[in-house]
Amino acid sequence: MNEILYFGSDSFGIPSLEELKKHSRLLGIVTSPDRPKGRGLKISCTPVKEWALKNNIPVYQPESLSGRDFADSLKNLKPELIVLISYGKILPCSVLEIPSAAAINVHPSLLPKYRGAAPMEWALINGEEETGITVMNMHCKMDAGGIIMQKKTAVDGKDDIFTLKSRLSSIAPDILIESIRLIKKGAAPSPQEGTPTYARKLTKEDGLIRWNKTAAEIYNLIRGTKEWPGAYTYINGKYLKIFHAEPGTECGTCGEPGEIANTGKDFICVACGGDTFLKIMEVQIEGKKRMPVREFLKGHKIITGDSFSETK
Repeated sequence: MNEILYFGSDSFGIPSLEELKKHSRLLGIVTSPDRPKGRGLKISCTPVKEWALKNNIPVYQPESLSGRDFADSLKNLKPELIVLISYGKILPCSVLEIPSAAAINVHPSLLPKYRGAAPMEWALINGEEETGITVMNMHCKMDAGGIIMQKKTAVDGKDDIFTLKSRLSSIAPDILIESIRLIKKGAAPSPQEGTPTYARKLTKEDGLIRWNKTAAEIYNLIRGTKEWPGAYTYINGKYLKIFHAEPGTECGTCGEPGEIANTGKDFICVACGGDTFLKIMEVQIEGKKRMPVREFLKGHKIITGDSFSETK
């Protein structure tokens, strides 16, 4: 039975953990420390820690991975494999050298495209029509190791970060187990081919809507930032998040970018760059809950000719 040390924090990896539990012995799980979370700043643990505690698997939560004592404690576990999925930190060479067989990463993109922290988000923001899962050997240089296996999947035009993350999370377990089988058989990984692209961590500013972009580009931004930070704009000096919208070629006829071209019972039509229009159906104004546009319009007087802006 494979002896595995797992590194991960995000719930994305839980289906893979469930599959690993069937085929391997999990020696321990390394995850991020507990942190304050939410409006009440209640101390919360990662979804992976919750899973580990329910399954009676030892949990390690180091603030830093660089300490010699921590690396020595992992060596004492004598893992055959390290498996990393959505951990949030780069493993130092001192840790990558610990397993006797390999240290592998399950990465939600088709490497070398979208190396880095937010591959799914940037694939959506950039309007990619295809993505996938890559299992690779980990290298001291981020996401640059050899590829063991890849599996592609189409990105649907209606996908957002939640649906895409769910689908890739469900694809990952089978390819992970098959990759481990290939490693145990001595299969050599293939070098990454093509020009690398990078998917840096999103910032709050990445969610700001630039209305001079086309409706399709803004729609993709909404899809990719829906989990965080959200796509947002300003109306009458107030911060407004947009949760659901779609390019609407017939919802307006004129207007400068950001100008409201039309309103209906359950939509707001906004002019965008390239003579395109965005049809908005669900929003959240600052201080209020998320709501359909029909509810928003009952409490906010929005008329044709008003404009969304990039500043208060």
